[in-house]
Amino acid sequence: MVTIAEKINAVLAQRRMLKRDLARALGVAPQTATDICKGRSAVTLPHLRKLCETFGLRPDYWLDESTLEPSPGDRMVPGQQQRVAGIVEAGLLDVEETGTFARQLVELAREHRAEWVRRFGAPAADVADVLGIPAEHRRSEPARTEEPQSAITPMSAQVERTPTAAAQAPSGD
Repeated sequence: MVTIAEKINAVLAQRRMLKRDLARALGVAPQTATDICKGRSAVTLPHLRKLCETFGLRPDYWLDESTLEPSPGDRMVPGQQQRVAGIVEAGLLDVEETGTFARQLVELAREHRAEWVRRFGAPAADVADVLGIPAEHRRSEPARTEEPQSAITPMSAQVERTPTAAAQAPSGD
Protein backbone atom coordinates (compact mmCIF):
# COMPACT_ATOMS: atom_id res chain seq x y z
CA MET A 1 0.00 0.00 0.00
CA VAL A 2 1.38 3.37 -1.08
CA THR A 3 0.60 6.30 1.19
CA ILE A 4 -0.13 9.83 0.07
CA ALA A 5 2.98 10.94 2.01
CA GLU A 6 5.11 8.59 -0.15
CA LYS A 7 3.52 10.00 -3.29
CA ILE A 8 4.18 13.57 -2.18
CA ASN A 9 7.82 12.75 -1.46
CA ALA A 10 8.19 11.01 -4.83
CA VAL A 11 6.68 13.94 -6.75
CA LEU A 12 8.78 16.45 -4.81
CA ALA A 13 11.95 14.49 -5.60
CA GLN A 14 10.96 14.07 -9.24
CA ARG A 15 10.46 17.81 -9.62
CA ARG A 16 13.45 18.70 -7.44
CA MET A 17 11.28 20.63 -5.02
CA LEU A 18 11.82 21.15 -1.31
CA LYS A 19 9.41 20.74 1.57
CA ARG A 20 9.35 24.51 1.96
CA ASP A 21 8.07 24.69 -1.66
CA LEU A 22 5.32 22.28 -0.65
CA ALA A 23 4.56 24.42 2.43
CA ARG A 24 4.15 27.51 0.21
CA ALA A 25 1.96 25.61 -2.26
CA LEU A 26 -0.31 24.25 0.47
CA GLY A 27 -0.33 27.48 2.46
CA VAL A 28 0.94 25.77 5.61
CA ALA A 29 3.89 26.19 7.96
CA PRO A 30 7.12 24.40 6.95
CA GLN A 31 6.77 22.09 9.98
CA THR A 32 3.28 21.06 8.82
CA ALA A 33 4.65 20.26 5.36
CA THR A 34 7.37 18.14 6.99
CA ASP A 35 4.74 16.36 9.08
CA ILE A 36 2.66 15.68 5.95
CA CYS A 37 5.72 14.29 4.16
CA LYS A 38 6.46 12.00 7.10
CA GLY A 39 2.84 10.84 7.36
CA ARG A 40 2.40 12.40 10.80
CA SER A 41 -0.15 14.95 9.62
CA ALA A 42 -3.25 14.23 7.56
CA VAL A 43 -3.82 15.66 4.10
CA THR A 44 -7.06 17.63 4.25
CA LEU A 45 -9.42 18.21 1.35
CA PRO A 46 -8.07 21.76 0.82
CA HIS A 47 -4.54 20.28 0.80
CA LEU A 48 -5.63 17.72 -1.81
CA ARG A 49 -7.06 20.47 -4.02
CA LYS A 50 -3.81 22.42 -3.78
CA LEU A 51 -1.75 19.28 -4.51
CA CYS A 52 -3.79 18.79 -7.68
CA GLU A 53 -3.37 22.43 -8.75
CA THR A 54 0.33 22.63 -7.86
CA PHE A 55 1.45 19.40 -9.49
CA GLY A 56 -1.18 19.14 -12.23
CA LEU A 57 -2.12 15.63 -11.14
CA ARG A 58 -5.65 14.31 -10.84
CA PRO A 59 -7.20 13.61 -7.41
CA ASP A 60 -7.46 9.91 -8.39
CA TYR A 61 -3.66 9.68 -8.48
CA TRP A 62 -3.25 11.02 -4.96
CA LEU A 63 -5.93 8.68 -3.58
CA ASP A 64 -4.87 5.51 -5.43
CA GLU A 65 -2.98 3.31 -2.97
CA SER A 66 -1.62 0.95 -5.65
CA THR A 67 0.83 3.18 -7.56
CA LEU A 68 3.65 5.44 -6.50
CA GLU A 69 4.64 7.11 -9.77
CA PRO A 70 2.07 9.10 -11.74
CA SER A 71 1.23 7.84 -15.22
CA PRO A 72 0.50 10.13 -18.19
CA GLY A 73 -3.20 9.53 -17.58
CA ASP A 74 -2.86 11.06 -14.12
CA ARG A 75 -1.98 14.46 -15.56
CA MET A 76 -4.74 17.04 -15.53
CA VAL A 77 -5.35 18.69 -18.86
CA PRO A 78 -6.56 22.29 -18.44
CA GLY A 79 -10.30 22.38 -19.00
CA GLN A 80 -10.56 18.60 -19.47
CA GLN A 81 -12.97 18.07 -16.60
CA GLN A 82 -15.17 20.93 -17.79
CA ARG A 83 -15.25 19.52 -21.34
CA VAL A 84 -16.17 16.04 -20.12
CA ALA A 85 -18.79 17.51 -17.78
CA GLY A 86 -20.25 19.48 -20.72
CA ILE A 87 -20.53 16.32 -22.81
CA VAL A 88 -22.25 14.51 -19.96
CA GLU A 89 -24.64 17.41 -19.29
CA ALA A 90 -25.55 17.51 -22.96
CA GLY A 91 -26.61 13.88 -22.70
CA LEU A 92 -24.05 12.73 -25.25
CA LEU A 93 -22.31 10.48 -22.77
CA ASP A 94 -24.28 8.69 -20.09
CA VAL A 95 -21.75 7.18 -17.68
CA GLU A 96 -21.38 7.51 -13.94
CA GLU A 97 -17.59 7.48 -13.70
CA THR A 98 -16.64 9.99 -16.40
CA GLY A 99 -13.04 10.31 -15.21
CA THR A 100 -12.51 6.55 -15.33
CA PHE A 101 -14.20 6.33 -18.72
CA ALA A 102 -12.04 9.15 -20.12
CA ARG A 103 -8.85 7.49 -18.84
CA GLN A 104 -9.93 4.18 -20.40
CA LEU A 105 -10.54 5.89 -23.74
CA VAL A 106 -7.11 7.55 -23.62
CA GLU A 107 -5.44 4.21 -22.79
CA LEU A 108 -7.27 2.53 -25.67
CA ALA A 109 -6.22 5.31 -28.06
CA ARG A 110 -2.61 5.02 -26.86
CA GLU A 111 -2.60 1.29 -27.52
CA HIS A 112 -3.80 1.94 -31.07
CA ARG A 113 -1.81 5.10 -31.96
CA ALA A 114 -0.93 3.94 -35.48
CA GLU A 115 -4.58 3.21 -36.25
CA TRP A 116 -5.54 6.63 -34.84
CA VAL A 117 -3.07 8.43 -37.12
CA ARG A 118 -4.04 6.29 -40.15
CA ARG A 119 -7.74 6.90 -39.60
CA PHE A 120 -7.88 10.49 -38.38
CA GLY A 121 -4.56 11.91 -39.59
CA ALA A 122 -1.87 13.57 -37.53
CA PRO A 123 -3.40 14.87 -34.31
CA ALA A 124 -3.05 18.40 -33.00
CA ALA A 125 -0.34 18.93 -30.38
CA ASP A 126 -2.70 18.72 -27.38
CA VAL A 127 -4.18 15.39 -28.49
CA ALA A 128 -0.72 14.08 -29.43
CA ASP A 129 0.54 14.94 -25.93
CA VAL A 130 -2.24 12.93 -24.31
CA LEU A 131 -1.69 9.98 -26.64
CA GLY A 132 2.11 10.14 -26.45
CA ILE A 133 2.54 10.56 -30.20
CA PRO A 134 6.05 11.71 -31.23
CA ALA A 135 6.54 15.25 -32.56
CA GLU A 136 7.16 14.13 -36.15
CA HIS A 137 3.63 12.68 -36.29
CA ARG A 138 1.85 15.79 -35.02
CA ARG A 139 0.36 18.86 -36.56
CA SER A 140 0.68 22.24 -34.95
CA GLU A 141 -2.69 23.64 -36.06
CA PRO A 142 -5.96 21.85 -36.60
CA ALA A 143 -5.99 20.60 -40.18
CA ARG A 144 -9.15 20.35 -42.20
CA THR A 145 -9.28 16.81 -43.46
CA GLU A 146 -12.03 14.75 -44.95
CA GLU A 147 -13.35 12.14 -42.59
CA PRO A 148 -13.55 8.53 -43.70
CA GLN A 149 -17.05 7.59 -44.79
CA SER A 150 -17.23 5.08 -41.95
CA ALA A 151 -16.62 7.81 -39.36
CA ILE A 152 -19.44 9.15 -37.23
CA THR A 153 -20.49 12.68 -38.14
CA PRO A 154 -19.59 15.03 -35.28
CA MET A 155 -22.37 16.93 -33.55
CA SER A 156 -20.91 20.25 -34.74
CA ALA A 157 -21.45 19.14 -38.36
CA GLN A 158 -25.04 18.14 -37.66
CA VAL A 159 -26.05 21.53 -36.23
CA GLU A 160 -27.32 24.03 -38.77
CA ARG A 161 -25.12 27.09 -38.57
CA THR A 162 -26.48 30.62 -38.85
CA PRO A 163 -24.48 33.06 -40.97
CA THR A 164 -22.32 35.52 -39.06
CA ALA A 165 -23.00 39.22 -39.15
CA ALA A 166 -20.01 39.69 -41.48
CA ALA A 167 -21.40 37.16 -43.94
CA GLN A 168 -24.85 38.86 -43.89
CA ALA A 169 -23.56 42.40 -44.37
CA PRO A 170 -23.96 43.77 -47.91
CA SER A 171 -20.70 44.27 -49.73
CA GLY A 172 -19.59 47.82 -50.38
CA ASP A 173 -18.83 47.45 -54.13
